[in-house]
Amino acid sequence: MLVSSIHPTLRKMRNVMSERKQQNLYVPLRVRFRSTAERAQWEHEQAAANTPTMPGIPETPDDRMLQSPAVTYPHGMEVPQRAQQIKEVIRLGNVLRAELGLNEVLQQIIASLSACTGFRSAAINLIEQGSEYLAVAAQIGSTEENARLLAEKPITREQMQRLMRQEFLISQSYFVPHERSSEFSDIPGVVDLPLNRYEPGGWHPEDALLVPLFSPRKKEVLGLLSLDDPQDGKIPTEEHIEIIELFANQAAIAIDNAVIFQEREAERLALEQAIDLLRHDLKRLQSGDLRLHVQSSHEKLQPIVQAVNTMIEEFSEILGSVQKVTEAVDGHAQDVRRGSEVLVHDTSQQERQVEYISRVVDEMASTMKRVSERAEKMSQVASEATEVTEEGQEKVDRAHGGMRSVRETTMQSARIIKRLGESGQEINDTVVEITDLTTRMNLLALNAAIEAVRAGERGQGFVVIAQEIRSLAVSSAEAARKVSTRIHAIQNEMTTVSQSVDQHIQQVVVQTELVTQASVALAAIGVVTEQMVELVQGLGPAAISQAQGSQLVAHSVEEISLMASEIAQQCGQMKQSLAHLVELTNSLRKRLSVIRITER
Repeated sequence: MLVSSIHPTLRKMRNVMSERKQQNLYVPLRVRFRSTAERAQWEHEQAAANTPTMPGIPETPDDRMLQSPAVTYPHGMEVPQRAQQIKEVIRLGNVLRAELGLNEVLQQIIASLSACTGFRSAAINLIEQGSEYLAVAAQIGSTEENARLLAEKPITREQMQRLMRQEFLISQSYFVPHERSSEFSDIPGVVDLPLNRYEPGGWHPEDALLVPLFSPRKKEVLGLLSLDDPQDGKIPTEEHIEIIELFANQAAIAIDNAVIFQEREAERLALEQAIDLLRHDLKRLQSGDLRLHVQSSHEKLQPIVQAVNTMIEEFSEILGSVQKVTEAVDGHAQDVRRGSEVLVHDTSQQERQVEYISRVVDEMASTMKRVSERAEKMSQVASEATEVTEEGQEKVDRAHGGMRSVRETTMQSARIIKRLGESGQEINDTVVEITDLTTRMNLLALNAAIEAVRAGERGQGFVVIAQEIRSLAVSSAEAARKVSTRIHAIQNEMTTVSQSVDQHIQQVVVQTELVTQASVALAAIGVVTEQMVELVQGLGPAAISQAQGSQLVAHSVEEISLMASEIAQQCGQMKQSLAHLVELTNSLRKRLSVIRITER
């Protein structure tokens, strides 16, 4: 009788071959050794050892262990059949060492089950993870109807525990006889054999043999191997059950390895899928899309995803700051470039103005130099004029002394000529008028000279004075002519006066007037000359100081011109640097334009 259960998850598993190797867990074959001295049994064992092996199956250490004379077998079973079952178990173990999926492993187990166990009908029941039911993972030897019933009527773990009583324990398996089947009527099951085939002492259709599938890795039961319909129709002996358990151990290891393989394969596929999604996100990131928030459902990729997201956030902040700084630098560079262009233009204009000022200052320095030279010459001329004036003053003084002598002579002549008193008085009055006129003219000339000096006319003042003196001479000559006319009139009246007195009187009058005029003129010339000397003496140092100042100004202007040239050159270099900076910022902005960051 087969015990029923269902395993929906295993039916949905995909048959996937792995490309990677994984470590398999193996449990060595368990063979019981017993001592015997029977010669016949030894011969049987030798015959079994000489039996040819299956084609394609290499001889293993386990095969040699089977040839040992210490191995015993159940009575009534032929040695070749038992050896064949053990070899099939070993072959199955070798086959199941490959990395196979669970379905393939189950198919291999089912395909080898009859040859390894001697049962025609079997079902592999696996405990579903996280469930209370045992599922039929694979079965053989049942009709389609029974297979459907096995799938529809699963058993629970509690029911499995009820079947695994100590009283049913044989070796490590459980044999439930048909006499006790009524105790488990609530446990679903199917009968593959007709009851009429039952022979007393043989296998009953309602008998059940349950072999636990134990996982050495998990240290727990994976499920049950339910067997029915033995080929020999007999109840298996303990030795037969031990061989079946050997097969079950190999099957459990293979199932456990297949589960591990499938779990790892599923883990690998999930990891590859997560890596593909991550690669897709990273391609978007590579294209410059920093708005991406990388996500992954795989826990092993979470640290990488978190690190990438953190890097994206930090990189976005950095690039955002770089973009803002680039825009600010570009704006400032444009402003500075415009300012530098204006500065270059202003500097060029200032340089031209400085050059013009430099030329003007140079001309002024040259002019002041010429003025200084002329002032020096004028100082010499003024000194000479002073000497001439002093010499003329001495001559006037001598003339004045001579005039005193003449005056005495004239006075003597006047005492003689009393009758000429009135005429002399008239002449004297006329001479006084002329003298007053001459004096006023001299004062006018002197005032004109003073005003000319105050007005700053240096060389022209002396010319004006000379003109005034000439005009005064003309006036004096005119007055003299009047006096001469009056004297002629008196001479006409005074016919008795001697010619000598008349001549002396005329000479005295003329010389007196001339001496007086010369004295006044010399005095005015002396004053003007002294003032001219003072002005020329002051003009010389001033011209020299002005020339020196002009030289300093010219030197300063030259330095300003050099500074303006340097500023213009530096402005040009700064303009070129700013143009290069603008190109760099434009290039950086162009590179950053492909990067898209999240707006904050």
